[in-house]
Amino acid sequence: MNPADRVRMLRLAREAGEPLWTVHYACAGFKHADSGPLPVSAVCFREVSSLAGATFSLTDRKEKGEEYVLRSFYEFIGDHSEVHFLHWNMNRADYGLGALANRYAFVLGSDAPARIADARQHDLDDLIGHEHGRAFASHPKLRSLGLLNGFHFHNYLTGEEEAKLFDETKHGEIKRSCEEKVRLIAFLAERFLRGDLTTAQGGSRVLFAGEMLDAVRVVVALGERALDVSRQLLQRHSNRETLVVKDEYDWQDLFHALLRVFFSDIRREDPAPTSAGASSRIDFVLPEERIAIELKHYRPSMNAKTLGEELAVDRERYAKYPNVSHIVTLVLDWEGKIANPRGLEKDLSSVTAGSAVSRTVRIYDR
Repeated sequence: MNPADRVRMLRLAREAGEPLWTVHYACAGFKHADSGPLPVSAVCFREVSSLAGATFSLTDRKEKGEEYVLRSFYEFIGDHSEVHFLHWNMNRADYGLGALANRYAFVLGSDAPARIADARQHDLDDLIGHEHGRAFASHPKLRSLGLLNGFHFHNYLTGEEEAKLFDETKHGEIKRSCEEKVRLIAFLAERFLRGDLTTAQGGSRVLFAGEMLDAVRVVVALGERALDVSRQLLQRHSNRETLVVKDEYDWQDLFHALLRVFFSDIRREDPAPTSAGASSRIDFVLPEERIAIELKHYRPSMNAKTLGEELAVDRERYAKYPNVSHIVTLVLDWEGKIANPRGLEKDLSSVTAGSAVSRTVRIYDR
């Protein structure tokens, strides 16, 4: 089944109220691989909508703890054979559902008693990458995507940290980390399926004509068509009065009208926080989509260096702006004065690792 069909099926299942479970597990480090499939410390489940959960950990039993964890895992999926399971990269030979089956056979001496059907196991990383582009978050992607979407972290550990704690038999900390990760996967799955996931490459989804569209891409596409729209406005019947785009305020008025086609809640020229004694203004804020839009016009003093410096200052200011996770900067250079605009866009469109705010820059130079 291709990713598009999986996404469509999961969204229909969610709308129908069908249970969707996320699954995650924690194990020993790869240095243990020579002695067999990696030992398991904890497995965790979380239902996406109801937030019901189940965790099985070595901390639950004094003896034969791993046997308990593995048996409980397969009892759970056996009891939920008709539901969909979402995971994060649990499809590798050394980490994933196959590795768990191998570990079960290694520890208990028999084949695993249940399995999740291929059509009911879904890699959320792969599905998001299909819809939003593979560079949807900086590495590590799971944590970075959580930051972009406002998830609150408390017990999250990296795989390396969990492996170190496994060797120190600190399975309580591993359990808490595993539970937080499965909550994070459920949190991201819910946002993704309802269409308001924010990524480094795009924003939440906006419903238009029955289709879910990426909000950031819509804003960028409107900028691409703005020149054509401004020219069309000049072609009025009997030379009636119209909007003539001459300066930045005309550009703002035109763009505001274009935004109205797709977005219902548009806040204009909200003041951004003051930084180093200087204040700035955001031209538009789309609060439901958590997007800030700034419009810039070419001027003789603008070049790659000055534009980069402006955006660096803006990022520092806007990163503290409440409820904004993506800044879209549209630079109007219709005379094509800025050298190497595509390279400049690439350099300036980025998300800093660990940052909760990403940026998209487009330069219109035709």
